[in-house]
Amino acid sequence: MLLPAVLGDLKREFSVDVLRLMVAANLMYLAFGMAAIPAGFLADRIGSRRMLSIASLGCTTALVAIGVAPTFGWLTVALVALGFSAGIYHPSGLSMLSRAVHPDERGRAIGIHGAGGNLGEALAPTVAALLAAQFGWRYGFLTVAGLSLCCGALVLTLPARFGASSCPAPHPAPTVRNLGHALRMLWAHASLRWLLLSSIAGGLVYRGVVTFLPLHLGNAYHGSFILSLVLLCGIAAQRIGGELADRMPRRTAVSRERLFFFQTLLFVPLLLLLTTLTGSGLIIAALGFGFLWYLAQPLGATLVAQYANEHDHGLLFGVQFASTFGVGSLATTLGGFLTLQGGTRLAFLGFASVAVVQLLAAMALMRVTAAQHKSSQKPLLAKTG
Repeated sequence: MLLPAVLGDLKREFSVDVLRLMVAANLMYLAFGMAAIPAGFLADRIGSRRMLSIASLGCTTALVAIGVAPTFGWLTVALVALGFSAGIYHPSGLSMLSRAVHPDERGRAIGIHGAGGNLGEALAPTVAALLAAQFGWRYGFLTVAGLSLCCGALVLTLPARFGASSCPAPHPAPTVRNLGHALRMLWAHASLRWLLLSSIAGGLVYRGVVTFLPLHLGNAYHGSFILSLVLLCGIAAQRIGGELADRMPRRTAVSRERLFFFQTLLFVPLLLLLTTLTGSGLIIAALGFGFLWYLAQPLGATLVAQYANEHDHGLLFGVQFASTFGVGSLATTLGGFLTLQGGTRLAFLGFASVAVVQLLAAMALMRVTAAQHKSSQKPLLAKTG
């Protein structure tokens, strides 16, 4: 989240255009998302605590490398390393959390966890913009490197068995062949396929909005402040979304999927408003989008945990995260291309079109899950072994 706030500084520092910067950002976000699959796979086998330690060390090293980057090539490599290291965290942390709490309180726990992440995301653009304005863009990355190191120290204080499966079961060796087999087993489930397709489209929309919103608002530092407000809205949204996710199963079997559909239903009109409004109306629309997108996140994560055996939570969270942020990373290059062709307004129209795809996938998820519930009361997904 530091990157959108300093795009203008990076353009001047390395004498590159916005498209080249977006390609570098795309590579970082792609590594960020795709790292989640092997990270989740390994977290199920060697433990989340160990993977979180690796993530912290990798992030610290990469942030320092970015802060001292002498060339654009160096910067690009360091950004990719940062993305890969940061991508290890989510499947490892979420699988640990989902196993450590009771299923009836899982949504709340994921919501609280997400709210903490939103606070960090909200502070990052403002801190980066302030440090860039006062001392230069490099200080933002070096400052966060120190925070990453502190997080690594906190990970070491966690009990070794915290968040481990309550019913340990042997896994096959962590080989590429076994990873491929596990992924095929996950993809064989219809509801999971539609959830992942919705996650892919949602990730494209999210990455596009948070990357291009500061440019869309005009002044880079003003835009970074508004982006921070959007992310702060996510703190309340994640808490509310987590509570809703826990309460939905008490009503009907597919109430979570139905709620997920209605949340995505509002994305398209809000994105269209972002292309037409100006001034305070534009800011309100941006805040509304942020609230709705983050409202859906605990619910999506709870559905992931619901669809899988707890022994495979790490892998399934990794697949969802890769779908959202790995494939979603393409929005930076797509948005950069559309911005060069017709400005950020055209880019946001493109993101609205992708949101239509997300809505259709959420509708299919709701219908497929309802049909499955009527035909069978068996668990949604067997262990991938």
